Amino acid sequence: MYLSLKQVANVESIINALSELEDDLDNINNKTDEMKRRLINSSHEQIEHLKENIITLANGEAKKIIDSARQEAEKESSTILKDSDNELANIKKNIESSYDKAVEVAVKVILWGRLNS
Repeated sequence: MYLSLKQVANVESIINALSELEDDLDNINNKTDEMKRRLINSSHEQIEHLKENIITLANGEAKKIIDSARQEAEKESSTILKDSDNELANIKKNIESSYDKAVEVAVKVILWGRLNS
């Protein structure tokens, strides 16, 4: 079985075409691998960006919560201070109103040695 020159040329052109096709497939595979790497890198960059945004939002929310708690604590401490001032004023008022009576009792005890009703 011998091949004619035309048949040999046809076989060679088929082999060349297959070789070119194989090269094209290799190029496509290389480009696909590069695209995968770019996509992965881009995904990682987007993930990092989203993490930063989430952290920024979380910090903002935490600051709002802390500020609100601080304001509430300041309001409560102001109320406690006001109540304490009122109680102190009442104690002073009671002391002042009882002072004359206490002096009178003390003088009687000192002068008379005993307490008469």
